[in-house]
Amino acid sequence: MKNLFFFLSITLLFIPSYLFSQDDEHSSEVNSSVPELFAFHEVIYPIWHTAYPEKNYAMLKEMVTDVNSGAEKIFSAQLPGILRDKQEEWDKAVAKLRSSVEKYNKAIQGTDEPEMLLAAEDLHSDYEMLVRIIRPVTKEVDEFHKVLYMIYHHYWPNKNMEEFGKAVDDLAMRADELANCVLPKWASDKSDSFKEQSQKLYDATKKLKELKDSDADETQLNKAIEDVHDNYVALEGLFG
Repeated sequence: MKNLFFFLSITLLFIPSYLFSQDDEHSSEVNSSVPELFAFHEVIYPIWHTAYPEKNYAMLKEMVTDVNSGAEKIFSAQLPGILRDKQEEWDKAVAKLRSSVEKYNKAIQGTDEPEMLLAAEDLHSDYEMLVRIIRPVTKEVDEFHKVLYMIYHHYWPNKNMEEFGKAVDDLAMRADELANCVLPKWASDKSDSFKEQSQKLYDATKKLKELKDSDADETQLNKAIEDVHDNYVALEGLFG
């Protein structure tokens, strides 16, 4: 055990510092999660997996307080910086969730049992839509986006060239991983489009790294960064 701790300690000494460059002050910005949405899963799960299939109308009624309190937290939740480009889509989906919560409240106050089930179904569907909006399609896409975010919104605008250089090197590795990743089953119908667009993103990232390594001028680098960003947006757009 002592040897293991020694090995881990030595290993940490040789991990490149750029792996820690996304420091604490930006950690919340690059974390693509919304805690309030995650917490609401504890409400949705028993509704969808117990009350709904068992047609337990008493349970559906009992859950309304938790539905309302959890939903209110989602309504006031703030997206982290890395999800800023999804704000409009998020706002529209939150509005839909608000309507389904109102529908749920109205249904459980009545005696129309099919209406209660339909309200529960809509609530679940609108919740899942919000999850889909913020959930990265794969881990590799998420990791690429985290590095690109820091380049695009911090290192390049602030001309922090040391961190910029390290991040571009990191981005090139992330692009290679992304180009070779496998989509989950729910997105498998987009595999061909994803493969084509991820190759374009890889090529744009490779070009950015080549320019960075050759000490290209600011105009060239700026264009290359925009090309990477545009290709990443196109990749994410496949699943919008």
